[in-house]
Amino acid sequence: MVFEELAVEVLAEPPTDEARREVIALVELVRADPRAWPDVRDPGSIEEIREAFGAHCWIQFMPFAGAIEVREIGWVG
Repeated sequence: MVFEELAVEVLAEPPTDEARREVIALVELVRADPRAWPDVRDPGSIEEIREAFGAHCWIQFMPFAGAIEVREIGWVG
């Protein structure tokens, strides 16, 4: 698992400990089956960008070589 710099910064300061646990659980779920989540890349883009949503968080990621690269993390609410 690889986290982009901005994702690392966001994960370092979640709104609550519960939020941090939720995003980690979502990342683990995505890592197990990354292509089960919708592809949201822009038309013509060669990068495969996917998004996954939890109850209070979301992540944007790229699957590659049996791993995922987390590009963005967001909090709902």
